[in-house]
Amino acid sequence: MYKVYFEDRLIIIGSEKSTENKNGNIKLIRYKNKKSFYKALKEFKKDTNILLLYVQTQKPKKVFKRLIKKFKPIDAAGGLVFNNDGKVLMIKRNGVWDLPKGKIEKGEHRPDAAIREVEEECGISGLIIEGKVGRTYHTYTFRHQNIFKTTHWFLMKYEANGKLTPQTEEDITEVMWKTPGEVKEIIPNTHKSLVNILKEV
Repeated sequence: MYKVYFEDRLIIIGSEKSTENKNGNIKLIRYKNKKSFYKALKEFKKDTNILLLYVQTQKPKKVFKRLIKKFKPIDAAGGLVFNNDGKVLMIKRNGVWDLPKGKIEKGEHRPDAAIREVEEECGISGLIIEGKVGRTYHTYTFRHQNIFKTTHWFLMKYEANGKLTPQTEEDITEVMWKTPGEVKEIIPNTHKSLVNILKEV
């Protein structure tokens, strides 16, 4: 199953069958061909009252790739970082709580990019990668281009006590260590695409 976020709205591409739903904010379609799929995608993008488009198909990966073809793809990497007290590293960007992440540079490996971005955005160093967390997908428009961003998330450990410094040139105003309880409280003020990643907390 693939979940792709369009700001607060969502497209799900999966193989499970869905029963008819009378909720007008949810549109359910069965994938037939590329033409009908792109028509449904165009309708979804235009009609912001549709909060969820569910595409049922026996080949989710194939349909997912066809969705990406309508956008300019960008790969990013970031970190779900814990310190020795079990707190989580969070940033506030443009007034919204977020996890540190950024674009992968040409020729750069994903884990290296994830560490670099966390270090740059939070002003710390000495991070240790302990594993992968998952991927998130979301779209946005930048300079009249439709962007499809895939973010690769890594579980990290920070064992030092360095001072946190927000990267203000990236519109980051705060960097803080949050307890799992505090993270749960701020979920309503974060991006919906991050919810599944933050559940790892």
